[in-house]
Amino acid sequence: MSNAQEHIDKLNQEAENQTEVATPADIPEGKAEAIRTKEGDPVRRVVVDRQACIGAQSCVVVADGLFKMDDKNLAYIDDPNAYDEDMMLMAAQSCPVLAIHLYDKEGKKIFPEV
Repeated sequence: MSNAQEHIDKLNQEAENQTEVATPADIPEGKAEAIRTKEGDPVRRVVVDRQACIGAQSCVVVADGLFKMDDKNLAYIDDPNAYDEDMMLMAAQSCPVLAIHLYDKEGKKIFPEV
């Protein structure tokens, strides 16, 4: 197992075990997710749909440190608190296939809009 996969598994487990941020019903299979601990920021859950990711790397270009690429050239979350909400939204918007999903504390999708 790669270091990236170990990191993904760790953040996924932490996200699944927490109780402060609601879990949305529409989280995709094959995801990488993390919970942001920055109080006051509307975005509290970040999800990368790794089945939809095409490896364009635009998220990494915009927010390196928040997102990284693994050895399969798929995006994953490195540090969910690395950037503020504006940069996170810009990184999500830069994804050509909208594989990055942002949710608020109640589990409502902020991006992409439904």
